[in-house]
Formats: sequence, C-alpha cells, structure tokens
Amino acid sequence: NQQNNIICERSFAPWLDFGERLKTSAIPLYSLDSKRPLKDFHILGFSLQSELSYTNVLYILDLAQIPLKSEERKTTDPLIIAGGPCCVNPLPLNHFIDVFVIGDGEEVILEIAAAFQNWNRKNRSDLLATLAKIEGVYVPKFHSPSKIIKKRTVPVLDEKSFPYPPVVPICEITHDRLTVEIARGCTRGCRFCQAGILNRPLRLRPREEIVRLAERGIRSSGWEEVSLLSLSPLDYPELIELVNDLTQNLRKRMVAISLPSMRGEKFSPELAHQLADIKKSALTFAPETMSPRLRSLVNKDISEATIINAIQSAVNAGWSGVKLYFMIGLPEETEAEVSAIADFVDEISKIIRNGEIRFSLSPFTPKPHTPLQWVGFESVFVLQQKIETIRHRIRRRNLRPKWENPETVLIQTVLSRGDERLNNLILNVYEQGGIFQEWSEFFQLERWQKAATNLGITFDDYLKPMNLDQPLPWDFIDVGVSKEFLKQEYLKAQQGEKTEDCSFGTCSDCGACHDVSKTPIPKSPATVLEPSLDYGRMPRKITGYEELKTRFRIKYTVGENFRYASHLDLVRAIYRALRRSELPVAYSQGFAPRPLVSFGPPLPVGVSSIGEYLDFQMVHHYSGNIVRDFGPFLPRDIRIFESRPISRKTDSLGKIINLAKYEIVTTEQFDRKEILAKKEQINGIYQLDFVSDQSFILLLQIAPKIKLFDTIQKLLGWEESRVRGLSIERKDCYSLLNGKLMTPMEVL
Repeated sequence: NQQNNIICERSFAPWLDFGERLKTSAIPLYSLDSKRPLKDFHILGFSLQSELSYTNVLYILDLAQIPLKSEERKTTDPLIIAGGPCCVNPLPLNHFIDVFVIGDGEEVILEIAAAFQNWNRKNRSDLLATLAKIEGVYVPKFHSPSKIIKKRTVPVLDEKSFPYPPVVPICEITHDRLTVEIARGCTRGCRFCQAGILNRPLRLRPREEIVRLAERGIRSSGWEEVSLLSLSPLDYPELIELVNDLTQNLRKRMVAISLPSMRGEKFSPELAHQLADIKKSALTFAPETMSPRLRSLVNKDISEATIINAIQSAVNAGWSGVKLYFMIGLPEETEAEVSAIADFVDEISKIIRNGEIRFSLSPFTPKPHTPLQWVGFESVFVLQQKIETIRHRIRRRNLRPKWENPETVLIQTVLSRGDERLNNLILNVYEQGGIFQEWSEFFQLERWQKAATNLGITFDDYLKPMNLDQPLPWDFIDVGVSKEFLKQEYLKAQQGEKTEDCSFGTCSDCGACHDVSKTPIPKSPATVLEPSLDYGRMPRKITGYEELKTRFRIKYTVGENFRYASHLDLVRAIYRALRRSELPVAYSQGFAPRPLVSFGPPLPVGVSSIGEYLDFQMVHHYSGNIVRDFGPFLPRDIRIFESRPISRKTDSLGKIINLAKYEIVTTEQFDRKEILAKKEQINGIYQLDFVSDQSFILLLQIAPKIKLFDTIQKLLGWEESRVRGLSIERKDCYSLLNGKLMTPMEVL
C-alpha cells in the first residue's frame, strides 16, 4: 500500500455459519477493508503457514466464486498466488495455485504486480509466461520438475519495506502486539528445523533501526507490548544493549518488551531484569528433548543445567511462570528418553512452586529441505502411548501439559512430503466438508483415509523413511542450502556428531552464503527520531499533592464499526488511543500496568451508542483540550462528544449510573397494546415510549439479572436470533437520584 498504484486489502476464511450464509445468499466472499468481492481483485494471495490450511484455500476460492482449478480460470478471474514456508514443496497444491513465490516476498511481490500492470488482459498464458521468468517464482503451467526454481532472498532487512503503519485490530488476536523482526535466518543448524534452513543466510537488522521501528510502531498503534522477532533472539549480538535502548525509550509509555521462543544458553539475569521492567510477558524456552543422545542427533545441545539456570534467572527477576516446548517421536526415541521430559518439568515445577509451567508436546515431523527429511514418521499409536507416558508421570498441580493430536500431524506430514497426486486428495476432502483442519473439532482422520482409499493413495508412501539416493518430490526447489550438505548432516545425525554454529567462526559450507561468520550487523544511517509531541505529558507516578485538573470525565459515541466488539475490545481500543495521544495518563502498579480509567456500564454486543462515559486520571494538572488532544487518536467510529474535569471526590460511573435509554427499531409493525400489557410483568423497565409502530424508546435499569435482549424478547415475543438482528442504539446513561434523572455530566 506504500505504492501509489497498488491497493492491498485483507480477507479471511469465515466461520462455517457465515460461510453457509454467503453460499445460500449467493454473496461472494469480500475483503475486510472495503467489502469489495474477492473476485473483483486482480491478484489474490495466500500465505501458506500450515499444510492443514490447504483445504481452506479451496474454501475461500469457492466462497469467492472463483474456479478452484487454475486451468478452469478465465482472463477475467484473479491471478491466484501463494507464498510462505509450505511453498518449498508446492506440488500438492499446484492444480489450484497459478503462481508460487519461493522465499522472501518483499521484492518479488512488486515485480509480480508490475508484470500484471503491463499485461494486455487478453491471454492469461501470456501473463503466466512472463511471471515464470521472475527469480523465486514457480509457475506450474510453465515449469516442469526438471526446472530448478531458486529461492528469492533479500540481501538486507530494509527499513523501507517494513509494514507501516501497523494494522491494529478491533478484537483481541493471538499475537496482540507490535512485532519487529530483528533478524532473519539462523546459524544454529538444528537438523529438524525447516525455518532455520529456509531463512538462511543470517541477516541482522541494525540496532538503531529496530529502536526507530519500535518507536514509530508504538506511537501509531498504541500497543502495550513489542515483540522482538527472530528464530533465535538470544543470538542477536547486541541484544542486551538493544533491550536497554528499547526499555529507556518505551518505559515512558508503559510498553513491555518480549522475546519469542528461546534456546536458553544466553538468557542472563541482566536480561531477565530488563525484560521485567514494565510487564513480565510470557517466557518460552524450547529444550525439544531431555536426552543427550537425541540432542546430538538434532544438533541442539542445550544441557538441562542451562535451562534450569535460565528459568532460575527468570524466577529471581519476578516471573511466576514459563512455557516449554518439547518434541516426541524423534528417530529411535526410547521410553526412558520420553520419561525424562516428565522428570524435567517436574523439576522445574519445584523451582516455580507458586507459578504455572505450561509445556507443549509436538510429534516430530520430517520436513522437506532439512537434514532429517529422509527419516520416517512415528506411528500414531506409538506417539499416543508416549503422550500418555508423560501425562501419567506428572503429579504436580502447577503443570499444564498440552499436545498436538498425532493424527493431525500425520496428515501434515503427508501433505508436506507429498507430490501432485495429493491435489485430488485435498479436493476430495474439501468436497466432503473437510475445512478448518487445524481445529480439533473439525478434523477427522477417517475423512482423509476414506478419500485416500478412493483415490488409490497410500499414506505410508509419504510417511516411511526415504533412501538417500532417491529423488524427492521437492528437489526442484533450491532453497539455497545444498542437498549434499543436508545429506552430510543426516549422516552426522546418525552418528551423533555435532556441527558447530557458523557464527562461531567455522563455515559449514551449506551453500546459503559465502561467509556467514563474517557478516556484520549493518549500520543504518543516523536518523533523528520524530519529535514526540508530549508537551510534558508523558506518564509518571502520582506523588504528593495533585492540582485540580487531574481527573476527567468523557462522553463518547460508539458507531457501527464497534457495534459487535465486546466491552473488553472497547477497553483495549481506549487504552491504545490514550497511549497514542501521549496524554499524561496515570498508570496502575503491579504485574501489568494499565491506564487508570474507569468505564460506565458495558455496552451490549450488537448495540451502537451516542451516550457512553469514561473517567481517567492524569498524573499532573492538565489545562489542554481533551477533545483536541485525545479525539484524533481514537479509532474510527469512537468519537468524543463532551469532556470536562471532575473532582477527585466525584463518585465513580459504576456507582452513579443505574439507568440506560435505548431506541429499538424493528423490521415490522408491532402491537402497542400487547407490548404495554407485557411491560407491567417485566422487571427493570422504568419507562417505555413509542416513537412509531416500528420503534420505541426503552429506559432500562442497570442491575444484575436485567438484560437488554431478554427484555426486548419478552416485550415482542420474538426468538433471540431475530431480536439480535434489530437496530438498537443506546441514547444515554442516567443516574436516578431523588426521583430526578441526570446524566453523568450533570452529577458532578
């Protein structure tokens, strides 16, 4: 979207009920941003992060009314492209995807867009032929398996290609934080890790640039956390200095810093204390296995003592819980090696006696382009036994195990190691209702097995060990690391030999670069940070006497975009807007500091409003204009209507508000006499006035067991789903004092 001639929007696979409604209503799936049908876009791009999402690709195409197979699409249909880690073996989807991008996408996506713009819109094959000439692009129609497709690699992490401003969602998401990629690639050489191979060579983002990106990102988003993204964050050469710089820069906004899953060797007490400065975000370590033999096999030699010391450092810095990742089903894994995992987490539970230890068990899957790609997949029965072994050995209450279903991992392995025959398997499973296969409630192994049987496909062909000399379906994809290197690593794994980390000065000759060990951190040009328009308004702790104008009451509106947001979603949006505004808001103390804001009664989901209220506390006297200094930072459809300072002795909103006025507009006429008769039998109705034969005003108590939709349902005699679809607006909130109705702005 930074390009003047490109508009990029987002869409997601809708849940089953909404997807069915789209089909029955013949409405094509549309974009989230402009609601434009997907079939009206020129290019539709899929990010393939998991093989189990393959059927959802067909689901989206189907809902968008786009032909599923590439050969059936016409000139007027969108170009269907895909990228992501799954594309390093594109064969299982090559009947459905027009173009695969192998490797980094920052540069190649602009080249694809340029080729489309220069296309005469007459012959689809002409466009595909042009795209087939771009490095890093695989076009099934024009590339035979004998044609080697070289992965696209960007030489440096360019600040210009960093997505800005970040998209801040209305609802809570899984990774609800600002993410800044500090490095791409890894030199550790774990033999099971596909990401470590695919993202070579190592590229480091300059420290000064990371600080700039974090500063800009938080200023424009208001997020309360920054995550430093890397495959191995503790290997960033200047990590301590970087975290210190970020802490100094972000502390004034009460923004925490977190790291993704870590190996553990370099997690020091100093780093633990720095990360705990604002908020103790989740700490995750990935030992993978507690067997010395298996550590040597996978080339991830982290001792038990190293992990324990890292966790002890976290506990000493105030952390009360950690998360651990383990693998089961590694080659020739014994029962004793499995039991060692349970013994280890039990030991950790003694260190964190009053906290929670969550640990995850993932069945090992031999991924393409890794040294262990030739080994077989453990049977589902044996994997389930290993999970049960660990479950039965843990006794302590603060241990929280979680595991992947071995059956889903089996299908994931089949699809990752598959060939062109699996296109029909994926289509067959989709046609039998197999979507959202990463969700346990929708996954059925029997569905996949039945489809395979009907097509004459045997899963064992893709699960069994492979011969070193046999051709592999994905051999035509060159990810930069040579197959000879992978073979050498496989043989070393069998012997339990280790390969040193390239960053220690010994090049392993993997083929990804000439000399990774001498790659310095690039220095970005000195850039002055944008001035922060704070006017001395940065948050600080309240100490001593405070002047009069430190507490404010705001009346605001909630429009259509937030109509279906929960109260917690609305609270998060207000918090982030306050952080963006840089008003001198006071924060709470404790584990996770929050702005000192109190809200009026929660707005029911599905209701808009022109009369919502909140109070917030400043850290010192403030004589500015709240509407001017806060209003522009609120998301669309939340608008400030009125603001005024209030005394610190003023009662809270929750204490004074006891009535709310709603206007309900129905889709058809109702019987006024019948509604008035029912009104007398329903608790909580203070007043009811008719506007017309299709709308009425309801003044309802704010009290336990009195619910808006239940009340309307009883008045109209309609079912809940019908009532939920009505147009309802909250007009205002009131305080009934001594028989007189007053708004919170009047009760001061």
